[in-house]
Amino acid sequence: MKDENYIHIQGWMINKLNLSGNDLICYAIIYGFSQDEQSKFNGSTGYLSKCMNCSKPTVFKSLKSLIAKNYLVKTDIFNLLIIHPWMC
Repeated sequence: MKDENYIHIQGWMINKLNLSGNDLICYAIIYGFSQDEQSKFNGSTGYLSKCMNCSKPTVFKSLKSLIAKNYLVKTDIFNLLIIHPWMC
């Protein structure tokens, strides 16, 4: 992640989704690219790994957890689509 880049963690991600740690950071990064309900995150696990400052296996663990909780939907090999909590 570049020094001038940032992620935005919203209160509902913690309070309503009960996210924390790597799952929270991963969700916030992906949400930042897809919050208009029409866009998708097209980044790689390498990108997430760098942004989260963790290994790719850790990224895969977070993605798997978020998909299992229905907070993300995997639409194909590389794209992930956010399921907004108010749509669940």
